[in-house]
Amino acid sequence: MKKIGFAIVLLGMLAACSYPQPTTSSSDSATQVALFAQATLTKAAVELQAQQTSTATAGQPTNTETSAPATATSIPPTATSIPPTATSVPTVVVTPIPPTSTTLPTTAPGQAIRLSFAPGTTNIIAEGQMSANTTRRYVFWANKNQFMDISLDGASGAYIAITSPSGKKLVNFDQGWTWYRDYISENGDWYIDIRAGQYDTDYSLYLGIPQRLSFAPNTSSMTVKASIPAGKVHNFIAWGNKGQTLKVTVTPTQNFKLSICHVDGTVLLSGMGEVTSFESPLPEAGDYIINVFSGAATPTEITLTLSIE
Repeated sequence: MKKIGFAIVLLGMLAACSYPQPTTSSSDSATQVALFAQATLTKAAVELQAQQTSTATAGQPTNTETSAPATATSIPPTATSIPPTATSVPTVVVTPIPPTSTTLPTTAPGQAIRLSFAPGTTNIIAEGQMSANTTRRYVFWANKNQFMDISLDGASGAYIAITSPSGKKLVNFDQGWTWYRDYISENGDWYIDIRAGQYDTDYSLYLGIPQRLSFAPNTSSMTVKASIPAGKVHNFIAWGNKGQTLKVTVTPTQNFKLSICHVDGTVLLSGMGEVTSFESPLPEAGDYIINVFSGAATPTEITLTLSIE
């Protein structure tokens, strides 16, 4: 089961840089991509306005993870503003991510299974089995403006539904979707429901909320540390403007590699090779997800150096 889980981690994280094809009609798929594109454009407009009216502040939200079903979950802070388009400046050193002290109840409403992130981590995989024509509910806490990446793998004829804290249905079962990625619109508990089809099925549910990286005022580079569990992935997210040069380096280099993509799925670095550094102009404005894959046999602290200028 552990080998299967590790393989699913890699597939899930590679999926963050390449949208999987849902088992829907072409019109449904186009609708989902269009909805996500609109959300991305809205996010960009909001961030640009914020940048013009206030000074960006440094910060790093905390995401946490445990195996499912979890016993508690930490409430991450609100996402920070986008980095300014500044010239090269001295590096800002960021300390490792501390665990939060505030936790949610262990029993979720409506018999939902609570998805919890372990301290300092940014994703979780819940695996299980379902009988035909049954439904299972998961719940997770998130803050407004964070980015969520949800996908259902290994399921035969199963689909997801997603509901906001206020009860708004973002995805319904009849749409036949197995993945969803978007900016979080409300603080609070979000619900993921899985409905099995006509046959019993195994499944793997992936939830990722990348760690936001924001530069201090008048800076364009930073160094951040994270401890990655053996065989897992840590997700970062950072804003950049079209034409700016993105530089990323991760150390140690042995047993680690990078993948990078725009939140709309545009791939800059696939993660198929053993690459630990990257430099390239950005093809478009927006948030970019930086995944650090660990092939180490033990939990290891990595150092990520990032500049966008």
